Amino acid sequence: MRKENRKSIPESMADQVKAVVGRTQEETGKLKDALVQESEKLRDQTLKLASETVQEVKEQVEEVRGILGGVRGKATDTLDHLEQIFEDRVSRALKQLGVPTRDDLQGIAQRLEEINEQLGALVKDRQTTAMTTRAVEQDDLKLINGIGPVLEGKLNTAGICSYRQIALLTDADIDHLESEIIHFSGRIRRDEWVAQAREFHARKYGEAL
Repeated sequence: MRKENRKSIPESMADQVKAVVGRTQEETGKLKDALVQESEKLRDQTLKLASETVQEVKEQVEEVRGILGGVRGKATDTLDHLEQIFEDRVSRALKQLGVPTRDDLQGIAQRLEEINEQLGALVKDRQTTAMTTRAVEQDDLKLINGIGPVLEGKLNTAGICSYRQIALLTDADIDHLESEIIHFSGRIRRDEWVAQAREFHARKYGEAL
């Protein structure tokens, strides 16, 4: 009886150990599955929270950018306005002091340019007229008594190159020539340039003026 009892005791303990190990493995498996599920839930919640946080941060950044853009635009408009006010005040101060402003100088420069263009056109017209006159009638004015090489040169410069032109001089023309061109008062009338020019023209061209 004692030997049988000794054999049955170890077998009974082994069964108990096996049963405990089995239950332990089963509980461990359940615990592992539970941990895996909790881990997946935690991961999903973390990803969702992170996504929401990133989106919120993006929205806040865009809002800040919009605010900064508006502030920058207002600052630029303000600076432009202040600059215009400053220029206007400086312009008024310069006018009060009698100093020409930039706009005044630009207007003067434009006016000078227009005058230069007009003078250039006038000179060109006179040169063209003189050249045309010389091409049509180029007479030897030195044949007229009282006209030497110097006076002939002055008359030619003034555009007078023919007997016809001298023969048709009016009193106003004579006064102008004597005061502005030849600088000899009374010379033309005293030497009778007009009458001599008519005579030379008639001889050369067969035409009475």
